[in-house]
Amino acid sequence: MPLTPSLPVNGPSPLRLGRRSALAALAAAPLLGLGALSYRVLASGAHASSAKGLMSFDHQLGWVKGIQFGGYLMAQSLGYLAEEGLDVNFIAGGPGTDYRTLVSSGRALVSESNVAGMIDGALRGQPLVAFAAVMQRDPGAIMSPADRPIRSVHDMVGKTLGVPSSVRAQLLPLIRHAGIDPDSIRLVPVGSDPSLLASGQVDGYYSWSTTAVPALRKIGFEPHWLSVSELGVPGYGQVLIARRDTLARHHEALVRYTRALIQGWAWVVDHPAEAAERIVRDFAPPGTDPVEQQAQAEMMRDYIVAGDATTHGLLWIDPAVFERAVAMGREAGSVPADAQIDITRLVTQDIVAAAHAPR
Repeated sequence: MPLTPSLPVNGPSPLRLGRRSALAALAAAPLLGLGALSYRVLASGAHASSAKGLMSFDHQLGWVKGIQFGGYLMAQSLGYLAEEGLDVNFIAGGPGTDYRTLVSSGRALVSESNVAGMIDGALRGQPLVAFAAVMQRDPGAIMSPADRPIRSVHDMVGKTLGVPSSVRAQLLPLIRHAGIDPDSIRLVPVGSDPSLLASGQVDGYYSWSTTAVPALRKIGFEPHWLSVSELGVPGYGQVLIARRDTLARHHEALVRYTRALIQGWAWVVDHPAEAAERIVRDFAPPGTDPVEQQAQAEMMRDYIVAGDATTHGLLWIDPAVFERAVAMGREAGSVPADAQIDITRLVTQDIVAAAHAPR
């Protein structure tokens, strides 16, 4: 079965975007799936019935509506959600919103995170659990100019890399494992502004390749990207999350939800051009470029139809990935040595396995 999302870059009339305005739009792209600007308040763990007699709940998206969330939006548009008795309100997101808190407080039933975010949530005592994963490997990558590519950890020596602090914690043990002095690589904290790379202020820059590559190419900058998964960093992209008590109280609803999303993502993977066109027409903010959206969809397919998804089915999730990430975090010092993290409370395979099982 197939599937495919990506991170949208939106701004003023991208079809006429100049380099400066395009970089400004690109700078708005989220890192690590962060974001959410608005939400409809729900009582903790609650759901409502819509006028159609369907179970209604909020899914807080990590960014503005676009092909990144194509499987969700097409599951709605093609009627897969309604067939499962669900009426889901997909709420557009943006930078600066604590989406994990929105779910843990009950203001949204479902949202997205990533493996590092889930570990951080566990350390903060948030009652969250991951139950599916859209991208089977982390789309995060170190971007560099194609004519001066960073192809390995050794290529980072003597260079300045713009990375968020969470990524720094993942890179440091890899640098040490390669026998390299961490001080020989300058890691500078950055936000979501890839113009630092395009303008030459840094030699490498961390971003989601599925978002940044099409966007940088659009402004005439050809990037090389080194995926963190190639460096041995365990992870997923776009991990679906809910509260633990939500899984207990609405287990069957989440199984039906996941089943509908699997169908939606399969459709997007099989029809990237049509999906991009329909999402730009029906969901995305004005000015979203369908050509760029299609490029993102096509690039994301290799992340969605990969790994366990090729044998177990789309949106599969494996607790072992979280175990490896916790071990790496302990080595890097981002996870305290005495911190108790129960993987069985952090991630479950039950929902996605039930969604793939014969009815």
